[in-house]
Amino acid sequence: MHSAPPSSQATRRQSWLPATPRPKEPGLRPVPAPGNVAGMSGLGATLVDGSVDGGSGAGAGVAGRVAVVFERSNAGTSALREGAELANAGRELWVVTLAPQARPARWGRAGGEGPYNVAVREEAELDLQQAREILGSVASRATFKMLAGCPQPPLASWVAEHRLGLVLLPHQRLTPGGNPFARSLRRETSAEVRLVR
Repeated sequence: MHSAPPSSQATRRQSWLPATPRPKEPGLRPVPAPGNVAGMSGLGATLVDGSVDGGSGAGAGVAGRVAVVFERSNAGTSALREGAELANAGRELWVVTLAPQARPARWGRAGGEGPYNVAVREEAELDLQQAREILGSVASRATFKMLAGCPQPPLASWVAEHRLGLVLLPHQRLTPGGNPFARSLRRETSAEVRLVR
């Protein structure tokens, strides 16, 4: 039995792939396959078509406002890249990090905040700094915010208060629904919610 050379098999397998990814939003240009997104010199990686979930519709939210929930992970970086591409297309970009806080102890004489809560907030601030570095020149056009809350930050009420039309969440493996905030955002806001891998 004779088989085709490996190089021709690889060519046949990849022939169905489009030359460039299609834009996700009306008015966006196709993303180039190799290289960086314009104005994002700090990325050093290729922009990947990362949306995995279309989420809900954009009701009362402002269509031009996009929030990226950033965390230090591949999915968090992909969400940030997608948000940066939308910012380059003229949308208003907000980058938010989350700092879940522990309940204060009801016993003892220790006053003030526990070291755990302080450390979690400091880590969230470091995440914001990393997001600024990754965005490069796009960071000057973005708004950055750290949300803290006990036991979880009030992300849904913050999104509703700022009338954001789109929220990009990093997809988390082994988490029901892909992200613990996805369900509350869809239930409590009119923003479109996308999970990004």
